[in-house]
Amino acid sequence: MKQAFLLLFLIFSITLQSLGQLKVEAIPPGTYEPFITDWANDVIISNTEPFGKISGVQKSSNGTIYVAIPDTNIIAGRCLVIYSSTTQGNTWTPILNVTPAAIIPKTKMVRSGLDSIYCLFQFGSSIYCWNVINNNFNQFSTIAVRDFDAAASSTGAVYIFCDQLNNNDIRRYGTINGGITWPVTGYIDANGANPRIYMSGNGDTLTLNYYGPVLADTAKSVIRAVRYRESTPGTMAVAGSFLNVVTNTSVSKTEFQSVFYGGTIWLFWAEGLTGSIDIKCMVSLGGTSYGSEFLVAGNTNVDEYWFEAKHYVSGCEIAYYSDSLQTGAPSNGTDKIIYKFANLTTPGTFTGTTQISEHPPGWSARGYIPAMVELYNTTDVGVIWVGLDGANKRVYWDRYSAVVGINPKTQSTPLIYTLGQNYPNPFNPSTKIDFTLPKDDFVSIKVFDVLGKEAAVLISKDMKKGSYEIDFNASRLSSGIYFYKMTAGDFSDVKKMILVK
Repeated sequence: MKQAFLLLFLIFSITLQSLGQLKVEAIPPGTYEPFITDWANDVIISNTEPFGKISGVQKSSNGTIYVAIPDTNIIAGRCLVIYSSTTQGNTWTPILNVTPAAIIPKTKMVRSGLDSIYCLFQFGSSIYCWNVINNNFNQFSTIAVRDFDAAASSTGAVYIFCDQLNNNDIRRYGTINGGITWPVTGYIDANGANPRIYMSGNGDTLTLNYYGPVLADTAKSVIRAVRYRESTPGTMAVAGSFLNVVTNTSVSKTEFQSVFYGGTIWLFWAEGLTGSIDIKCMVSLGGTSYGSEFLVAGNTNVDEYWFEAKHYVSGCEIAYYSDSLQTGAPSNGTDKIIYKFANLTTPGTFTGTTQISEHPPGWSARGYIPAMVELYNTTDVGVIWVGLDGANKRVYWDRYSAVVGINPKTQSTPLIYTLGQNYPNPFNPSTKIDFTLPKDDFVSIKVFDVLGKEAAVLISKDMKKGSYEIDFNASRLSSGIYFYKMTAGDFSDVKKMILVK
């Protein structure tokens, strides 16, 4: 059930008077309607269709999630809106925006090791770097750009890798003052396009991929790879050799991206044309060479594309659009946002296939690829996508740990609150947990590791009185002892379970 409440707030607005003039202004307080919905249902962030790629990130110190949505319809006269959530995505509030109304094709939100949150976006041929915490807003005007990617390091530095407009130069730039200046630059390649970077999840080394040399049909170009390591804050140095990794120039490779974590690199790409698009991958242990390609998603009569991948505490995960190419409008049975993951121990095996979406996605030339947000201090992840609600396209959010089966067991009303022992126990990887509610109440059931760190949220919502059974899949968790805690009203109970893999 979706509920709405009124919230008065002040939004700061940045005005793009021209590519060279910026103005910060306050918008008078207005009325907006964030949405509340039950977990395991898709949560609405925005009610309108965006114009470009969405991105998001979580601030680790307080858990606030920030999402950048390029859209001119959320608030009149605005082109980009920043939403935030302090409830792990259960509710969303628009807090910042950019004027005037214009097309923003791409955003990239990054978090530095100093916990600064930046939104980088492209407006025309310029890139803007916006600290959404302190509202520091700066234009990168060193060169006119065609495409870019960005990352931040543990030292607080921010890096841009971009290809120059009107030629195929790829260059890199670094800043240590939030984009006020970009004093450190480096030349990468004179014949490349569409740089994509990923900062290692446990160090200040990043991996770069790009097309090169660029062919007449850019998507058929070789995908190259190289690593860069931060030598001093704001400065990157090459760490290893440039490699030609995906070398088949007879097929289209319309998108690509790497994930770098624990010394392992996963390079993903979408290959083929409409009717036979698959997601493939190669794995490198150390970045000096790559193994054979393998399918991550390649079902018959289904196109799999529009993906984003991230690392998590035990490996790599990916969310993508599964399009069955049906006749007629998309449905939950034909068009889906799918999630998979691979552990560091078996990096070439992606399992845990889960349908995240309850509102089917749909293709658009606007290119709003699904976005993933790693939720720090948990093993959870959020996914953002544009889904259909009847004839309307909206921006939705859902969390992996929220996809839990909750099944009523009997029609009778229990007399007391209870939390049962999971069974089987020990288990691998699935187990069941029973609980009862003698009255309607807000219920929270969370899983913690032995250090007390939250590992999963099984339930966090209002529920009707009755007896229930939870199906909990712990595929993403490591072997060990865990505790699950239930709170409802004045009731609280904790039990131990053992995961053995």
